[in-house]
Amino acid sequence: MPIYIYKAVDQQGKMIKGEMEAASEIQLTTQLAKTGYLPVNIAFKASSGEKQVAFLDRIFKRKKKASYESLVVFTRQFATIVKAAIPIIEGLSVLAEQSEDPALKEALKEAVKDVEGGTSLSGALSKHPGVFSDLYVNTVVAGESGGVLDKVLMRLSKVLESDLETRTNISSALRYPIITIIALGLAVAILSVFVVPQFSKIYTQAKMSLPLPTQIMIFISGMFRFYWYIAVPALLSVYFIFMKFINTKTGRFWWDGLKFRIPIINNVYTKITMLRFSSMLSVLYQAGLPVLKTMDIVAITIGNAVLSKEIGKIKADVADGKGISGAVLNSKFFPRLVGYMSSVGEKSGSLPMMLDSVCEYFDLEVRNTVKNLTTMIEPIMTAVLGIVVMGMALAIFLPMWNMLQVFKQG
Repeated sequence: MPIYIYKAVDQQGKMIKGEMEAASEIQLTTQLAKTGYLPVNIAFKASSGEKQVAFLDRIFKRKKKASYESLVVFTRQFATIVKAAIPIIEGLSVLAEQSEDPALKEALKEAVKDVEGGTSLSGALSKHPGVFSDLYVNTVVAGESGGVLDKVLMRLSKVLESDLETRTNISSALRYPIITIIALGLAVAILSVFVVPQFSKIYTQAKMSLPLPTQIMIFISGMFRFYWYIAVPALLSVYFIFMKFINTKTGRFWWDGLKFRIPIINNVYTKITMLRFSSMLSVLYQAGLPVLKTMDIVAITIGNAVLSKEIGKIKADVADGKGISGAVLNSKFFPRLVGYMSSVGEKSGSLPMMLDSVCEYFDLEVRNTVKNLTTMIEPIMTAVLGIVVMGMALAIFLPMWNMLQVFKQG
């Protein structure tokens, strides 16, 4: 039986720490509650051998990731199987056989073996972090312990489906701008390599002074033709340095903060992150996990370093006996609506219902915003296309007009 390290508050309000064996976190929470303790934080205690194995796994094994679509379909099917009272081992075996995703299929087959060997379902799934996230595993933990696995899985599947729909809609909305940018880049490259050099020869022979747009165009053409072996590695180096930077702690924090400040994108991104925050918090909170543990999971899985820090502040307030709403209202990254709804829910004792309302609101907002994203981007893309085309036309034809003026005067 696994050992957990816990922090809890006794009836006198004194913070205590300790270790206890339990089948799961929920069982430990129940045991502590029976003794009059309110759990504040619970963490699994790994043995030295487990730590060494985990360390070696991180070095020598790559995480095999399943597609998000496959995970969504599996979760919905598995929730239906559990609700139908079909044995978990039998259900997992059937889903493993019919899965077309190699990573998911392998993870489910190994999970079947682990469950047959006496491991809990959540413990079996936690061995495959590339397939099942912390949010997923901890939701299953709560469902197992509370005897409501079918309801928890059904709710989780709705959250995953909503997230998948949002991703798909964003991809569709960005398809037009991406294709336009690629086509524009190819047009500039072809003109620079094949067209501009021909005009450049004419202008050189005429020994005339060239306007600035033409000089810029000839410079770009020269870079493409004669210094591509320097320009291409330089551009690739800039890209890789940037990617390396945003993968550092400082860079990630800067980049995630910038997403909230970029025009047009910031509105869409804020609504998407609020939907994820409220959805994950609602699922884990209603599943019965300790509040601080819930905050830890949400902070890890939210996918934004700035929001993770803000969630850390919320956790600190909760640990001090304050509510969730205070830190949310004080944060500039959370819309006021989230804080007000949380405050009403805490005061009325209906926080789960309010969280559901927040989820529904942002789900509708995200759908409408993403639907209109193409409409918002089109004027910008039209303006960019116009500027580039006008610049190229001026670069090519301005010298020709100057030459015609010279011939007329001559």
